[in-house]
Amino acid sequence: MTTIYDIAKRVGCAPSTVSKYITKHGYVSQALGKKIAAAMRDLDYHYNGIARILSTNSSNRIGVMVPFLDHPYFQGLVNAITMAATTDQEVTILPTAYSPIKERRCLDELEHRLIDSLIITSHTLPYQEITPYGKKHPIVFCETIPDPTVRSVHIDRQAALTEHFQTLRHRHLDRIGCLFIRPAKESVTTTETLAAYQQVFGHPLPPDLVRYHCRSFADSQRLTTELLATPPNLQVILTESDISATGARQVAGPKVVVIGQGNQLLSQLLGFPSIDQHLDTIGQQAVSLTQPA
Repeated sequence: MTTIYDIAKRVGCAPSTVSKYITKHGYVSQALGKKIAAAMRDLDYHYNGIARILSTNSSNRIGVMVPFLDHPYFQGLVNAITMAATTDQEVTILPTAYSPIKERRCLDELEHRLIDSLIITSHTLPYQEITPYGKKHPIVFCETIPDPTVRSVHIDRQAALTEHFQTLRHRHLDRIGCLFIRPAKESVTTTETLAAYQQVFGHPLPPDLVRYHCRSFADSQRLTTELLATPPNLQVILTESDISATGARQVAGPKVVVIGQGNQLLSQLLGFPSIDQHLDTIGQQAVSLTQPA
């Protein structure tokens, strides 16, 4: 079985230098690093990953808790986080399907050092249950968290939504239907949207104009059909993604204003307004906050 001593002998350096190269702790010149890498390939050397984690107290892994990947928002955010990570960092995707059991499993991985930090794109567990896990290892929420001691990054979504609702009100468009993924008690996005509506129009959004569990193109088509059957005539449909907006527009036709979110190429090609979620900025800031304080 090949060891770092065999690699060091082949290269002509100290075993500690080979260890520095493998663990990325300490300086090794680029030229010497190439020789070590070549020797590792020639001698078919593979380091013990678990032992490395234990010895360095670091896995260089960023865990990303994400409910699902078949929605443009989460696809875009995960991609932004991946692109923002450094070459030494490994991004581990942890899908949860909003299962409390799976979310706790992600937190266990953080506690047991299988990942160094955790970026939470969305969750179903109360944040108060999650934050104690962040005392030793960084946890970053991609949403508004009222506790200033908790690491979080977000855009002022409510301000953007308020601006859109004000524009609609000035155009005398107040019959607005909304397609959400989750109810307000489970979702910050839904809560902020309903709050922005009430702030602008002075009353809550009528419940008969709200539909939930809209994740896909097909969902939006079905739920838009339901909304259109609700009298009087619908004037606007607000969705949580450009994919959902496309499905809604196909069913509703040009007489109904459809608003998406994500500002993707799809909205530009089809000519409907879309709220920019600034996912690149959120991803970059989230990764930067995973560094120890």
